[in-house]
Parts: sequence; C-alpha cells; structure tokens
Amino acid sequence: MTKSIKLPALAITQSEGRTLYQFAIDGKQLDRIASVSRIRRDEQSFVQGYQRTESLQHIASIRKYIESDAPMIPNGIVVAFDSRVKFIPTRAKSKGAYSQMGEIVIPLDALGLDGCLPGWIVDGQQRTAAIRDAAVEAFPIPVTAFITDSQAEQREQFILVNSA
Repeated sequence: MTKSIKLPALAITQSEGRTLYQFAIDGKQLDRIASVSRIRRDEQSFVQGYQRTESLQHIASIRKYIESDAPMIPNGIVVAFDSRVKFIPTRAKSKGAYSQMGEIVIPLDALGLDGCLPGWIVDGQQRTAAIRDAAVEAFPIPVTAFITDSQAEQREQFILVNSA
C-alpha cells in the first residue's frame, strides 16, 4: 500500500474542467511529491521537458533570505499533478461559492508507470531548490496545483506563467 500525505486544501473552479488546488506544505517535502521537467532532447532529437537548468546564484540569494530572521515568500510554487493525486471535499460547496474546502491526497515517494513522481514543478524551481538547500529545519510554502495527465497542458501552463 502506498503511503500518502493528506493536506487541507481549497479547490477553486475557474472554468469548466479547470480547477486549481491551493495548500501549504513544508518546502523540504516537495522533492518527495514533485520533480522538475528539465528541457532536453530524446533519442529522436525531439525536445522534451520545459525547465532550464537551475541558476545557482539565484538559488543562493533565495537560500540566504530563507535563512534570515523573518523570511516570507508569498508567491508560491505551481505544481502539475497527474491523476494519482485526488481532492476529497470535506464539506459541500456553498451555493454561488467559487471554492470548496477539502483535502488533497498525494502519494509519497510513489513512482508511476513512467517512473515519475506524481507532480511536476511548473513554476518555482529556484525557490524549491533554495528551500531544499537552506539550513532551516522546515519552511512552509504555498502551492497552487492542477491535475492533468497531459504534458501539453503542463507545458502550456509553464509558458503562460513564465511569459509575464
């Protein structure tokens, strides 16, 4: 049986078939649930992935801030989860409400058939690396996530988030 983590979450439906999930997690745990899709070429020379390599200088700057006396990072991480991740409502959605309370259930250290974790970091790879490397015991970070098995949709969201 796969271990999982259950976190309080908010589901926000923005349009038909487009739901976002917001929750907080210890940033030190992100590498247990999500990977970075590095840009590369496959055996047929097709481009795969969408993230550039880490900027060590940028990561060091963020890490130094996280290790300071009173850090606050209000802009969270964006993660694309595959369908192994589930949202379980904990109460009925109020009439006219844009959001619904519940729990997001994420399998821990579970590799899928493709050998991958259930999530891909769409935005925030530098912040994630800085938290991972920071000399702090824990650092809670907000996450906005969506669930899709489509790499094209993940790539589309990466482009949209990073084009502004």
